[in-house]
Amino acid sequence: MTDDTRPEDQGELETPEEIAAQTAGSARVPFSTASKLAKAKELLRTTAVAHTNAGLYPVTHPLVAQSIDELAAAVDAIFDLGFESVTLNVYKGTLFVENQVFPEESVTYRRLVEALLAMGVSAMAFLAGFAAEDGAALVDLMAEEKIHDIEAAQIFLEQKGATSISLAETTTLEDTDKEARGRENKARARETYDNGMSAMKDLETQVKLGKVFDVEPLQSIVSSLLDSLFTDPAAVLGLTAIKGHDSYTLNHSINVCILALSLGTSLGLDTESLRSLGLSALLYDLGKVRIPEDILNKQGPLTSDEWGIVKSHAEEGADLLKRIQLVDQMPMVVAFEHHMRHDMQGYPEVPASQEQHLFSKVVALCDAYDAMTTRRPFRREIRPDKALAVLMQGRGKAYDPSITKAFVAMLGIYPMGAVVELDNGSTAVVFRVNNDDLLHPRVKVLIDPSGRWLDEPEVADLRIVDPQSGESVRRITECVPAAQAGIDDVWQYL
Repeated sequence: MTDDTRPEDQGELETPEEIAAQTAGSARVPFSTASKLAKAKELLRTTAVAHTNAGLYPVTHPLVAQSIDELAAAVDAIFDLGFESVTLNVYKGTLFVENQVFPEESVTYRRLVEALLAMGVSAMAFLAGFAAEDGAALVDLMAEEKIHDIEAAQIFLEQKGATSISLAETTTLEDTDKEARGRENKARARETYDNGMSAMKDLETQVKLGKVFDVEPLQSIVSSLLDSLFTDPAAVLGLTAIKGHDSYTLNHSINVCILALSLGTSLGLDTESLRSLGLSALLYDLGKVRIPEDILNKQGPLTSDEWGIVKSHAEEGADLLKRIQLVDQMPMVVAFEHHMRHDMQGYPEVPASQEQHLFSKVVALCDAYDAMTTRRPFRREIRPDKALAVLMQGRGKAYDPSITKAFVAMLGIYPMGAVVELDNGSTAVVFRVNNDDLLHPRVKVLIDPSGRWLDEPEVADLRIVDPQSGESVRRITECVPAAQAGIDDVWQYL
């Protein structure tokens, strides 16, 4: 079966780089030249010198004043490169400036690393407007021996009037505890997903038998998904990598619900609106239970009569939801509107003055993405990166432009669960998206360049830049279907 309202393969698609530039800003390699690299190194040097001098001399000593001036000048030099802020990061005992790693400086300035971690600080951002006064407050902080936690450090800076320094916290959990918490969140999210599948199956059975159905179990599923989403967004969004080919309709509804809730959160919807959106996303395709399965699963193009029957599912779904008289009418509205398109050229036909509701726009976008990235009897799945390019191609026509960009920014150019090949020939699964750099996610390498499966996946953050060349240590060359890579269950690696 084909759906001609989707702009698949109509003209040339934008490249990942072009899409990234339009959604979350261009992916940047900030220190890609020797002169730029030198400015990042100078920031580290002046910060370390200021820290050393703060421990050796009183605040009024000329060397302390000189180190403060040098630090402020180093920050200004990086701002001159076009930065509005610059962050000094500590990750696994190693110093970074933005995504640029500095292994040698991490050894040379070991005392600075230890001092930051001792205060619970893993990231220190220098913001626009940073001046000598802020530097003086930072030096005072570094000299203060009684501060051992980030809250006290932040209060200290506030009292000093330092408004152009931002500190980020080092977690107090050990790695094993973090892993255990992550596994717990993932298991809870999966349990909710499976319960949702059962609830949707029961609902489908009741509707086919002509019985009055109860949506309360679905409302509970939405509430549970929201609770998990607020606790661990990645654990919930990763569930959309589950593709049950034998129960496509059920999987599809749950996946669309998760995508819609995630997108709604990104758009800033309040909790009650999210609950309404989630329920709408579970029920929007309900009308398909009235469409013969031989038409829904037909391999090849539909006849005009068959296409007319398929299109009726929007009105059929709205009718079914109207009959149970829900207090919340949004599921009925979304069921009716989800194929109308942003330009109102879809179906059902409505007066020209009518506009598609926000929830309908969100669900239409999530529906299209999950449908394209799932293999069906009549069509192979589309790679996630290409599916997002198709959506971007359709913005302003089939899909709302601003919501489409927000959707791509949320998922990343290479979404969680995408199977990718790296430039060294290895194969990996994307398990986290870096919102500050959509082109360079974090991956788990499963297969080495020779085609050998690794005993344990190797984690790689593709933002990391080689200090000599200024280029990414590893980069993605293309997405590949999971089946082609020999990966049966992507979800287990997320």
